[in-house]
Amino acid sequence: MKTIITTLFLFFSLASHTQNLPFQVGEQTKFVLKYGPVKVGTAELLVSEVTPEKNKPSYRVLGTARSAPFFDWFFKVRDLYETYIDTATLLPIFFNRDVYEGGHIIKQQYFFDHKLKIATNKYKKRYEIFENTQDMLSALFYARTLKKEEVFAKKSFFVPIFMDEENFLLEVKYIKNDTINTKWGDISCMVFMPNMQEGRVFEDEEVLKIWISDDKNKLLLKVEAEIWAGSVKAEISDYKNLKHPISFFQTKK
Repeated sequence: MKTIITTLFLFFSLASHTQNLPFQVGEQTKFVLKYGPVKVGTAELLVSEVTPEKNKPSYRVLGTARSAPFFDWFFKVRDLYETYIDTATLLPIFFNRDVYEGGHIIKQQYFFDHKLKIATNKYKKRYEIFENTQDMLSALFYARTLKKEEVFAKKSFFVPIFMDEENFLLEVKYIKNDTINTKWGDISCMVFMPNMQEGRVFEDEEVLKIWISDDKNKLLLKVEAEIWAGSVKAEISDYKNLKHPISFFQTKK
Protein backbone atom coordinates (compact mmCIF):
# COMPACT_ATOMS: atom_id res chain seq x y z
CA MET A 1 0.00 0.00 0.00
CA LYS A 2 2.82 2.41 0.86
CA THR A 3 4.39 1.80 -2.54
CA ILE A 4 1.09 2.49 -4.32
CA ILE A 5 0.53 5.74 -2.41
CA THR A 6 4.10 6.90 -3.09
CA THR A 7 3.74 6.10 -6.79
CA LEU A 8 0.48 8.04 -7.06
CA PHE A 9 1.99 10.99 -5.21
CA LEU A 10 4.93 11.03 -7.60
CA PHE A 11 2.66 10.83 -10.64
CA PHE A 12 0.29 13.63 -9.69
CA SER A 13 3.02 15.93 -8.42
CA LEU A 14 5.05 15.42 -11.59
CA ALA A 15 2.07 15.82 -13.91
CA SER A 16 1.08 19.12 -12.31
CA HIS A 17 4.53 20.68 -12.51
CA THR A 18 6.23 19.50 -15.68
CA GLN A 19 3.93 21.06 -18.27
CA ASN A 20 6.17 24.05 -18.96
CA LEU A 21 9.61 22.66 -18.20
CA PRO A 22 12.08 22.49 -21.10
CA PHE A 23 13.31 19.02 -20.11
CA GLN A 24 11.81 15.65 -19.26
CA VAL A 25 12.79 12.28 -17.85
CA GLY A 26 14.95 10.42 -20.35
CA GLU A 27 16.62 13.51 -21.82
CA GLN A 28 20.21 12.63 -22.66
CA THR A 29 22.93 14.74 -24.22
CA LYS A 30 26.46 13.65 -25.04
CA PHE A 31 29.49 15.84 -25.64
CA VAL A 32 32.97 15.53 -27.04
CA LEU A 33 35.68 17.23 -25.01
CA LYS A 34 38.49 19.00 -26.85
CA TYR A 35 41.79 20.44 -25.72
CA GLY A 36 42.57 22.80 -28.54
CA PRO A 37 41.77 20.81 -31.72
CA VAL A 38 42.38 17.40 -30.06
CA LYS A 39 39.53 15.22 -28.81
CA VAL A 40 40.51 14.25 -25.28
CA GLY A 41 37.33 12.85 -23.74
CA THR A 42 33.57 12.64 -23.52
CA ALA A 43 30.84 13.90 -21.22
CA GLU A 44 27.15 13.17 -20.71
CA LEU A 45 24.09 14.67 -19.05
CA LEU A 46 21.10 12.46 -18.23
CA VAL A 47 17.75 13.12 -16.57
CA SER A 48 17.44 9.52 -15.52
CA GLU A 49 14.23 9.22 -13.50
CA VAL A 50 11.82 10.67 -11.00
CA THR A 51 12.34 9.10 -7.61
CA PRO A 52 11.39 9.88 -4.00
CA GLU A 53 14.25 11.59 -2.15
CA LYS A 54 13.55 12.69 1.43
CA ASN A 55 9.90 11.81 0.66
CA LYS A 56 9.79 14.35 -2.17
CA PRO A 57 9.44 13.45 -5.86
CA SER A 58 12.73 14.45 -7.46
CA TYR A 59 14.46 14.45 -10.82
CA ARG A 60 17.65 12.42 -10.61
CA VAL A 61 20.20 14.07 -12.89
CA LEU A 62 23.62 12.64 -13.67
CA GLY A 63 26.61 14.39 -15.20
CA THR A 64 29.70 12.38 -16.13
CA ALA A 65 33.00 13.06 -17.85
CA ARG A 66 35.96 10.86 -18.69
CA SER A 67 39.20 11.34 -20.55
CA ALA A 68 40.07 9.27 -23.62
CA PRO A 69 42.40 6.30 -23.04
CA PHE A 70 45.36 7.98 -24.75
CA PHE A 71 44.88 11.13 -22.65
CA ASP A 72 44.76 9.17 -19.39
CA TRP A 73 48.54 9.07 -19.52
CA PHE A 74 48.66 12.86 -19.34
CA PHE A 75 45.64 13.84 -17.28
CA LYS A 76 43.15 11.15 -16.29
CA VAL A 77 39.59 12.34 -15.67
CA ARG A 78 36.73 10.34 -14.15
CA ASP A 79 34.03 12.73 -12.95
CA LEU A 80 30.57 12.03 -11.58
CA TYR A 81 28.08 14.71 -10.59
CA GLU A 82 24.65 13.71 -9.30
CA THR A 83 21.77 15.85 -8.09
CA TYR A 84 18.21 15.20 -6.97
CA ILE A 85 15.98 18.16 -7.88
CA ASP A 86 12.62 18.67 -6.19
CA THR A 87 9.99 18.54 -8.96
CA ALA A 88 7.84 21.12 -7.15
CA THR A 89 10.45 23.77 -6.37
CA LEU A 90 13.31 22.87 -8.75
CA LEU A 91 15.67 23.17 -5.79
CA PRO A 92 18.27 20.49 -5.03
CA ILE A 93 17.62 18.02 -2.24
CA PHE A 94 20.84 16.00 -2.46
CA PHE A 95 24.11 16.54 -4.32
CA ASN A 96 26.93 14.07 -4.89
CA ARG A 97 30.32 14.90 -6.42
CA ASP A 98 32.91 12.18 -7.05
CA VAL A 99 35.81 13.60 -9.03
CA TYR A 100 39.20 12.29 -10.12
CA GLU A 101 41.21 14.75 -12.19
CA GLY A 102 44.91 14.16 -12.75
CA GLY A 103 45.35 12.55 -9.34
CA HIS A 104 43.23 15.20 -7.58
CA ILE A 105 40.28 13.58 -5.80
CA ILE A 106 37.12 15.29 -4.55
CA LYS A 107 34.29 13.44 -2.83
CA GLN A 108 31.42 15.58 -1.59
CA GLN A 109 27.85 14.91 -0.54
CA TYR A 110 25.36 17.50 0.66
CA PHE A 111 21.75 17.33 1.81
CA PHE A 112 19.81 20.57 1.47
CA ASP A 113 17.12 21.85 3.83
CA HIS A 114 15.82 24.98 2.12
CA LYS A 115 13.33 25.85 4.85
CA LEU A 116 16.12 26.02 7.44
CA LYS A 117 18.63 27.30 4.83
CA ILE A 118 21.09 24.58 5.81
CA ALA A 119 23.31 22.19 3.85
CA THR A 120 24.64 19.12 5.67
CA ASN A 121 27.56 17.01 4.51
CA LYS A 122 28.04 13.26 5.03
CA TYR A 123 29.86 13.96 8.31
CA LYS A 124 26.81 15.83 9.64
CA LYS A 125 28.57 19.19 9.45
CA ARG A 126 26.09 21.97 8.76
CA TYR A 127 26.51 25.06 6.60
CA GLU A 128 24.26 28.07 6.21
CA ILE A 129 23.10 28.60 2.63
CA PHE A 130 21.40 31.35 0.68
CA GLU A 131 17.70 31.27 -0.05
CA ASN A 132 16.90 29.17 -3.15
CA THR A 133 20.45 27.83 -3.35
CA GLN A 134 21.41 25.55 -6.22
CA ASP A 135 24.26 23.08 -6.55
CA MET A 136 26.76 22.90 -9.42
CA LEU A 137 24.54 20.68 -11.58
CA SER A 138 21.01 21.74 -10.62
CA ALA A 139 21.94 25.35 -11.47
CA LEU A 140 22.04 24.47 -15.18
CA PHE A 141 18.55 22.96 -15.15
CA TYR A 142 17.18 25.85 -13.10
CA ALA A 143 18.64 28.34 -15.59
CA ARG A 144 16.93 26.50 -18.45
CA THR A 145 13.53 27.28 -16.90
CA LEU A 146 14.01 31.05 -16.93
CA LYS A 147 11.96 33.05 -19.40
CA LYS A 148 14.01 34.28 -22.33
CA GLU A 149 12.27 37.66 -22.45
CA GLU A 150 13.18 38.44 -18.83
CA VAL A 151 16.80 37.40 -19.33
CA PHE A 152 17.11 39.55 -22.46
CA ALA A 153 15.56 42.55 -20.72
CA LYS A 154 17.90 42.38 -17.71
CA LYS A 155 20.96 41.20 -19.70
CA SER A 156 21.99 39.03 -16.75
CA PHE A 157 20.66 36.93 -13.88
CA PHE A 158 22.04 35.62 -10.59
CA VAL A 159 22.05 32.07 -9.26
CA PRO A 160 22.95 31.39 -5.60
CA ILE A 161 25.21 28.33 -5.47
CA PHE A 162 26.68 26.25 -2.66
CA MET A 163 29.99 24.76 -3.77
CA ASP A 164 33.07 23.49 -1.93
CA GLU A 165 31.49 24.44 1.40
CA GLU A 166 31.07 28.04 0.25
CA ASN A 167 28.16 30.25 -0.80
CA PHE A 168 28.40 32.61 -3.72
CA LEU A 169 26.23 34.36 -6.27
CA LEU A 170 26.94 33.34 -9.83
CA GLU A 171 26.17 36.15 -12.26
CA VAL A 172 25.31 34.91 -15.73
CA LYS A 173 25.46 37.54 -18.48
CA TYR A 174 23.62 37.30 -21.78
CA ILE A 175 26.16 38.16 -24.49
CA LYS A 176 24.52 37.69 -27.87
CA ASN A 177 22.61 35.40 -30.19
CA ASP A 178 24.70 33.17 -32.39
CA THR A 179 24.50 30.31 -34.88
CA ILE A 180 26.66 27.24 -34.48
CA ASN A 181 27.23 24.38 -36.88
CA THR A 182 26.59 20.77 -35.89
CA LYS A 183 26.60 17.48 -37.77
CA TRP A 184 22.81 17.79 -38.06
CA GLY A 185 22.89 21.33 -39.45
CA ASP A 186 23.02 24.85 -38.05
CA ILE A 187 21.10 25.92 -34.98
CA SER A 188 20.28 29.28 -33.42
CA CYS A 189 21.51 29.71 -29.89
CA MET A 190 22.05 32.19 -27.07
CA VAL A 191 25.51 32.83 -25.67
CA PHE A 192 26.02 33.39 -21.95
CA MET A 193 29.08 34.22 -19.87
CA PRO A 194 29.14 33.26 -16.18
CA ASN A 195 31.29 35.32 -13.86
CA MET A 196 33.20 32.61 -12.05
CA GLN A 197 34.42 32.77 -8.48
CA GLU A 198 37.87 34.29 -8.11
CA GLY A 199 40.77 32.00 -7.33
CA ARG A 200 39.51 28.97 -9.19
CA VAL A 201 40.89 27.33 -12.33
CA PHE A 202 39.78 30.25 -14.50
CA GLU A 203 42.22 33.11 -14.79
CA ASP A 204 39.69 35.94 -14.72
CA GLU A 205 35.97 36.56 -14.60
CA GLU A 206 35.07 36.41 -18.27
CA VAL A 207 36.70 33.34 -19.78
CA LEU A 208 33.82 30.84 -19.81
CA LYS A 209 31.14 30.90 -22.52
CA ILE A 210 28.03 28.74 -22.79
CA TRP A 211 25.84 28.20 -25.86
CA ILE A 212 22.14 27.33 -25.23
CA SER A 213 19.67 26.50 -28.00
CA ASP A 214 17.25 29.35 -28.72
CA ASP A 215 14.13 27.19 -28.68
CA LYS A 216 11.78 25.52 -26.22
CA ASN A 217 14.42 22.99 -25.16
CA LYS A 218 17.05 25.56 -24.10
CA LEU A 219 19.52 22.75 -24.58
CA LEU A 220 23.18 22.99 -23.65
CA LEU A 221 25.09 22.85 -26.95
CA LYS A 222 28.60 24.04 -26.26
CA VAL A 223 30.93 25.20 -23.50
CA GLU A 224 34.25 26.93 -24.11
CA ALA A 225 36.76 27.89 -21.44
CA GLU A 226 40.16 29.54 -21.49
CA ILE A 227 42.26 28.07 -18.68
CA TRP A 228 45.88 28.62 -17.72
CA ALA A 229 46.99 25.74 -19.94
CA GLY A 230 44.97 26.69 -23.04
CA SER A 231 41.46 26.26 -24.43
CA VAL A 232 38.98 23.54 -23.44
CA LYS A 233 35.69 22.90 -25.26
CA ALA A 234 32.67 20.65 -24.86
CA GLU A 235 30.55 20.28 -28.00
CA ILE A 236 27.32 18.34 -28.34
CA SER A 237 27.77 15.05 -30.19
CA ASP A 238 24.44 13.28 -29.63
CA TYR A 239 21.04 13.75 -28.03
CA LYS A 240 17.79 11.88 -27.50
CA ASN A 241 14.43 12.06 -25.75
CA LEU A 242 14.16 15.84 -25.91
CA LYS A 243 10.84 17.26 -24.78
CA HIS A 244 10.42 19.39 -27.91
CA PRO A 245 11.56 18.92 -31.52
CA ILE A 246 14.80 20.70 -32.23
CA SER A 247 15.07 22.77 -35.42
CA PHE A 248 18.22 22.64 -37.49
CA PHE A 249 18.66 24.53 -40.75
CA GLN A 250 21.17 24.76 -43.54
CA THR A 251 22.98 28.08 -43.96
CA LYS A 252 23.13 29.27 -47.55
CA LYS A 253 26.69 29.80 -48.77
